[in-house]
This record gives sequence, structure tokens and C-alpha cells, in this order.
Amino acid sequence: MKATRILIVEDNRALSLALAAAVSQSGATTEIVATATQAREKLENARFPFAAMILDIGLPDQNGLQFLESLPASCRPPTLVITAHGELDNTIHARKLGVQEFFTKPLDFEHFKTSISRLIHQVAESSKEAENSTAYIGAAPSMRSVFQQIAHACASNDPVLITGQTGTGKSLTAELIHHNGPQAGGRRVFFRPPSQNQTEELNQALEKAQKGVLILDDLGDLEMDAQTELIRQWEQEPESFPRILAISGRNPREAVEKGECRSDLFYRLQVLEVRLPSLVERIEDLPALFSFFLAQLQPGRGFTIEDEVMNYLQSHNWTGNLRELRNVASFVITSCSSGSIISPQHLPEYLLSDVPNSDLESRDDLDHALDQWLDQSGSLDSYKDLSEELERKLIQQLLRRFDGKLARMANRMNANRTTLRKKIRSGVSE
Repeated sequence: MKATRILIVEDNRALSLALAAAVSQSGATTEIVATATQAREKLENARFPFAAMILDIGLPDQNGLQFLESLPASCRPPTLVITAHGELDNTIHARKLGVQEFFTKPLDFEHFKTSISRLIHQVAESSKEAENSTAYIGAAPSMRSVFQQIAHACASNDPVLITGQTGTGKSLTAELIHHNGPQAGGRRVFFRPPSQNQTEELNQALEKAQKGVLILDDLGDLEMDAQTELIRQWEQEPESFPRILAISGRNPREAVEKGECRSDLFYRLQVLEVRLPSLVERIEDLPALFSFFLAQLQPGRGFTIEDEVMNYLQSHNWTGNLRELRNVASFVITSCSSGSIISPQHLPEYLLSDVPNSDLESRDDLDHALDQWLDQSGSLDSYKDLSEELERKLIQQLLRRFDGKLARMANRMNANRTTLRKKIRSGVSE
């Protein structure tokens, strides 16, 4: 199991070292930065998310709470705030942002140690068995092919290309394939292309991973020289060359078309492909995933989720996918600290802007549309005309939601792609 990592954002060197010592006594590791800019870089580029963040409000380049508020939900870990001024406004603002505890200077280190130990214990308990299975909870149609693809990859020694948006579980999928594949228990090296000296670093990683597994994250960051070197070694040393599990957050086919990825490398990696759907593409799994995260973060609490909460959650676009959903669950637990019924007031404010349509609003919209159509004398002479007009508008809306991607739309709606294509060609969606 990975060590619990905590990010300390504090510009006072003596205090940051004292905080790190207190954290290490509780069994976690730390990374220390002095500015909001450095903290943002750490959070956005972390291979695995930090378990928590200890954040000073008085940072040299930005107010700590403003920095926390500016972070995407997918990058915002559970946070403990430290400040030299315990004003009521700061406390209220911190609580609205989901801050778990608020410490004033001079720091009560005994209180701090108790709080950090409790947080680390919760993280450790919730992560023991659940981490590697989270991405595979649910039964959405878009996940059925994923299960088959992973099963094929686990039964093979061939290279695997794992694609998907940020936060969909690509790294966990690579680890799952390794731990359940023919080389389980063998040598495994993780390589993330650095900004400099990529070819040199790649050579070192390939040497360490010989006859084992190399997890390449992220393929899209691999420069052309490093790609060429990868192909060269693959061709020259096929017997000792490691199995490659390549992760890509971008569309590698588009990268090939743009000349950013060598086609011969792409086709070598694409022997087996696992494409992880976004959360929006498997939105019917959201209730199960959200309930799972709540139980994972707060075992035995037994939350009741109001229907309106789920309407808000299912109306959001979830650019941070599963990672963002887990962060929302963590926020909800903090804001619902005194009860077990989760209502809209416990959600982050940015989610409340995704106002879901109620059944009444939907009926009003339909009544208004019918009035317009029926007033157009002669334009809709039959029920068939009306149903085709309704279907035309429905397909237009769906295609917009899926960025014009017919295959994604058909998969998500469990519809026949050929039938949809015929309707589009016949002018239904024009």
C-alpha cells in the first residue's frame, strides 16, 4: 500500500519542519513548499493525490484561502488551515471551502498531533481494500467493454494502451493489470516523462524494468527523441524488453495525425487497449460511486442522501471525474458534520450553479413547445410529424452533449449506432 502523503504549505521554515516532524510521528510522509504557486504545481502533477494538505493562510504570493478556492475540485485534498489571525470571517470562509480543522498560531502541537493522527488513520482504513476497485464500481453499459478489455490484458503479456480523461482511474488500471497479469510480483518500474533529459531518464527506467513491466505515464508527454529511443531498444532487445503499460490522457490517434506521436510506436502499444469512460459517460453509476466514497471516508456513519442532492450531482459535467467526486464526498462529510442527512446545503457552492431541471420545469418546457408547434398551422399535420420533430430536437441536444461523437452517444444511450446514423443521414438531426 502506498504511504500516506501530506502536503505542507508554509513559508516559515522552522514551523514547516516542526509540522513535518509531527506528521512523521503519525506514520505519514510529507512534502514541503513555501508558496501557493509551488503547492499548485505539486497538487496538479502528483501521480497519486495527497491524502491531506496543511495550509497557512499568510503565504507570500497569495492568500491561502483564496488559493484553496481557486483549486479545481479534482486537485483539492482534505485541508487543515493554520493562521496567525483567527478572525471569524476566515473561519467561516474556511468551513465553506470544506476545511476540516482551523488552527491559530501559536500552534497547539498536542491538538495538532491528535488531529493529524486521526486524519491519517481514516485515510489508511479507507484505502486498505477500496482504492484499486473504486473505478470499477457500477454496471453502466459503457463499463462492460472495460471489464472485458482488462480481463484480456490480465491474461496477456502484450503491451497495453490505457486511455481516459483525468481522474478516471488510468494509473489504478495499470497497477491492476500488473498485479493480476502473468508478471505479477515481478519487477515493475513507473516512468513519468520529465521536462528535461527524457531520453537519458527513459534509458535508466528501461534498464531497471528489463524482463519486467514499465508503466509509462503519460505517453502524450514523451518527446519525439525519447519515442525514437523507445522504439530502437524495443527492436534491438525484444527478449529482455519490458512489457509496456502506456497511459495517455489525450487521444493518441489524434497525436499520431498531428505528428506528435510516432505511428509505429502507437501501433506497437495498441495491441491491447483499455479506454476508461468519463463519469458523465457512466452517470448511472454515480449514486453507487458517491455512496461508496461516503462509506469509504466515514465508515459506519450511514448517510441518507436527499433526491435533490443526487439531481445536482447528476447535472454536473465532472471534468475531474472520479477524483472530483471523491473530493465532493469529502467536502460533504465535513459540511454535514452534525447529522446524517445530506441535503443541497451540504454541497460545494460551485455544484449548486448546475441547477437541475425538475419534473415540473420539464413539463412546462414541453407544454410551451407543444403550444408553439400546434399554433403553426399546417406545419405539423400528424402525430408522426410531431414525433419526428421531437426526435429531431432530442438528437440535436444529445449530439451537442456528446460533442458530436456519435459512437459515444450511442454507447451512453444504449442505442443502435446504425439506426442513429440513418436518422442523421435522413435529415432528422439537421
